[in-house]
Amino acid sequence: MMRDFELASGDICGDPTGLRVRIEDVDIYGYVHFSVIHRSDPGSEVEAEPAQMSHVAFVHRFSKLPVSRHLVSPRKAA
Repeated sequence: MMRDFELASGDICGDPTGLRVRIEDVDIYGYVHFSVIHRSDPGSEVEAEPAQMSHVAFVHRFSKLPVSRHLVSPRKAA
């Protein structure tokens, strides 16, 4: 299922496994540059790990999170 949405620097997105990322940039070649800001693995330390993937792959894996969902700590929301 392809979701058609625009990505902008600063957007927070998540995948079904609980991984949360912050969009850093979308380049002219169609690559999304992002940093991992939360992992669902218990006890895993996350330092804003930079990564990139194609826009098509990113849109298939991630969904934009509403502003209210990423303002609350994942542990407090559960």
